Amino acid sequence: MPYLPPQARIFSVRPGSDNLKRRPCLVQKVIDLCSQGHFQRAVDSLDSLADKGLRLDSKTIAFLLQKCADSKSIAPGKCVHLHLKLTGRRHPNTFIANHLISMYRKCGDLVNACKVFDKLSVRNLYSWNAMLSGYAKLGMTKAARDLFDEMPEKNMISWNVMVTSYAQGGYLEEAVNFYRESRVSSSGIDEYTFAGVVTVCVKAKELNLTRQVHCQVLVAGFLSNLVLSSSILAAYASCGEMGDATRLFGAMRSRDVVTWTTLVAGYGNCGDMKSAREVFDMMPEKNSVSWTALMDGYARNGFCNEAITVFAEMMKHQVAPDRFSFSVCMSACASIPSLNLGKQIHALVMVTGFRPTDTTVLRCLVDMYSKCGSLEDAQRVSDFMGRTQNVASGTQHCYVKEAT
Repeated sequence: MPYLPPQARIFSVRPGSDNLKRRPCLVQKVIDLCSQGHFQRAVDSLDSLADKGLRLDSKTIAFLLQKCADSKSIAPGKCVHLHLKLTGRRHPNTFIANHLISMYRKCGDLVNACKVFDKLSVRNLYSWNAMLSGYAKLGMTKAARDLFDEMPEKNMISWNVMVTSYAQGGYLEEAVNFYRESRVSSSGIDEYTFAGVVTVCVKAKELNLTRQVHCQVLVAGFLSNLVLSSSILAAYASCGEMGDATRLFGAMRSRDVVTWTTLVAGYGNCGDMKSAREVFDMMPEKNSVSWTALMDGYARNGFCNEAITVFAEMMKHQVAPDRFSFSVCMSACASIPSLNLGKQIHALVMVTGFRPTDTTVLRCLVDMYSKCGSLEDAQRVSDFMGRTQNVASGTQHCYVKEAT
């Protein structure tokens, strides 16, 4: 009997088929590893399958690709793709191809996603939407629009992706136009239909549009969605309409820390620190963002000592500050100005193990020392920032060189 190469003697079985009892042990081992949650070990076993001319069924392949997509693990995802090629499926069916596109898209590798999409002989709506979402996620709005225009059919997801893509890219007028077109299309609406246009309301500070969208969300029955209602509250706050924001807040059946923080920040931006503090004190739960919002409100309105006092309260309550907390506090020290307090904050940055390469914090330190008259310290931090950036750049260069 002549020898057949592995690719010519592929043995493939499907769960539930008549071949289930005679499934090769290696195939069963991979399936068992998947069912037991040992994802990486399952992927590592694919080489031995290909060497023996064995391949996994489509459902298991899809499961592995989905795990890669969810964890944004492109290396094992490419291993699964290679397994397909080595076992005679260079041009997988639409079901597997869609999972490949989704995996590459979620991992940020749009080049390989496009390759799979272009080779796909039969594309369904999921295929088109997966590519559309990939372009939108990477901010490639023009490419997304070109693909959208090519689509033989569109659904609610297609329209929602385009509205959100334009809104996040800063093309506010285009986002509103797409939103209005989607409303008159037969695609239907859901919570995500309004998400993009609410982003426009926040960025453009359009009060009339905000009120229209608020009304439409109410009529559509989606105001109970906490994320959506909180976003509308943020839109009112960005427009300076704290009366409308407060009324919406009072009407909400449920609120989370984001909702409360949005109201605190809104009052702070409008200069009403009395109301901001009252709302903050009523919060059932606070996090570092909440504390920073109150600090920023005080600092923004010239109450720098109060901002530093809030920072001290935050530390007393053992809430770990983030880079924005440090930045606001150092800006307040610079405005007073108080070199002594600034050095204390700098010391706290060091003892909390904060990343020394965070340019946001480093720039604020340089600004604080400069405004407090300690130019020598400002130069020292600036030099350190330059060295860390050069090291990071060199590391990235080495990585790219090694990868190529």
